[in-house]
Amino acid sequence: MSAGDALQELMQGFTGPVTGPPELHLEDIETLPQLFQPRGGIEERHVSELVKRIKAVGALDPVTVMVIGSRTILIDGHHRVEAYGAAGWLQAVPVRYFEGTPEEAVLVAGEANSKAKLPMDNEDRQNFAWRLVGIDRHSIAKIARASGISEAQVTIMRRAKRTLGERAGDFQSWFRARLAANGIEQDRNNHDDERDKWMDEVAERYADGMAKKFSTRLAHNPEIAAMALAKYFGRKLPEVYGFLRDHLSEDQRRAVEVGNEDF
Repeated sequence: MSAGDALQELMQGFTGPVTGPPELHLEDIETLPQLFQPRGGIEERHVSELVKRIKAVGALDPVTVMVIGSRTILIDGHHRVEAYGAAGWLQAVPVRYFEGTPEEAVLVAGEANSKAKLPMDNEDRQNFAWRLVGIDRHSIAKIARASGISEAQVTIMRRAKRTLGERAGDFQSWFRARLAANGIEQDRNNHDDERDKWMDEVAERYADGMAKKFSTRLAHNPEIAAMALAKYFGRKLPEVYGFLRDHLSEDQRRAVEVGNEDF
């Protein structure tokens, strides 16, 4: 279900703010990430930290929910809910109830993430803004404020939406939507080349940032580097490991398989 359809469904069932018990079990809380999770996904390191906190001190700060009919929707607190599940938490969790409309809840979720301990990166902000443009229920100023991008960028997104017409909903990311609006996605090879170029540029920027931050310390301490990556990626580590293998030469791969560190 698209973000626009999900919001429309909530608006149809909304009759006004409703409150409930101060604690709910996880199975009673429904998530709609396409509406209320502005980031591109769960940040695994943060989840790991929250799991440790849960095991040490118990329940975390209340998550924010909204009651619509028989449904209780999670508005803010996706990392906390994820951490409760990862920690095997079986008790009820603290909740607070949102008192606005579903339309307001979408904006509040974005603003909360823009100001949170783990602020959205630029790609997440742009994708969230594109999602709001697709919903087509908020002004340029409100979308800019909720997502943290400029009003000029929101205007460009609106123009792209008009260009794409009914196809606009087919694109979940602003990157792909922008290419399509410019006609690039018509050629699969061009799309792949553009994507590969973008990924390489981002990887170079991240590598430069790591070099400035750590100099040669990580390279000279591979075991510590591996421990740091394990803490950072958490449950995503096996996936990262798979991609790392793709960047090994044949000689390096054979050396790893036989346990030879001198390659």
